Amino acid sequence: MSDLPADDHSQDPDPAAATGSGAAAASTPGVPAAPTHPRWLLPVLGAGIVTLIIAANLGNVMWARWADADSGHPLWLLALNSSNRYLLLTSIITSAPPYLLVAMSRLLAPDPLFYLLGYIYRDRALHWARQVFPGMDGLFDLFEQDRNGFKRLLDVAVLIAPNNPVCLLAGVAAMPIRRFIALNLVGTLGRVLLMRTLGLIFEDEIRDLLEIVSRYQRWLTWGSLAAVGGYLVWQVVNNRGLVGGVESLDDELGDD
Repeated sequence: MSDLPADDHSQDPDPAAATGSGAAAASTPGVPAAPTHPRWLLPVLGAGIVTLIIAANLGNVMWARWADADSGHPLWLLALNSSNRYLLLTSIITSAPPYLLVAMSRLLAPDPLFYLLGYIYRDRALHWARQVFPGMDGLFDLFEQDRNGFKRLLDVAVLIAPNNPVCLLAGVAAMPIRRFIALNLVGTLGRVLLMRTLGLIFEDEIRDLLEIVSRYQRWLTWGSLAAVGGYLVWQVVNNRGLVGGVESLDDELGDD
């Protein structure tokens, strides 16, 4: 794949163009200037992240009831939470077109939000991400040690693992938006197809698991509710994870 200069935006639409904003001075050598932005942008991005957090946790609570072809709503589960375990569980009880459409839509939903956080807020977004994703410190360290060199690795990262911190780094590095979208789409489609294929390969084992889930559906639902509730409380109390991070979003990135 050809590697276009990360700071060449002559052919790529500016993600901040819709705000009618200009550009501010760059704070880091080799990184294009961060655009200015309206004050309403951060609350909108925060609201989008909160909505997706609620959806993911609702899916984690209701998965045992909805991962059921007969009495459940497997596509509803995918619409709320398309993590790998749910992609596998629903792969054999849904038809391919809606499975691909719903799973792709849900997996792609948070990516532009985190890309824009990185693109607009740059180093402040990176500092915020270190608190929200402590397990990704090694990746952030590599990025800060050699930003220009790391940009080449971002193509691979966005293609094979376009998760929240990777999408944020793509924004911080000002990856051209067309490249980001193309790599993200291809990588996400590959992930969904891989999970679908694995589900078909291990269909018998998944059906056995679904029978156990159906048998103990009530207990699994109550257990999931307790686990999700406890984890959310832990994040709030310790100011960790996305739940804790959303609370500090305005303090870290808000305008003075």
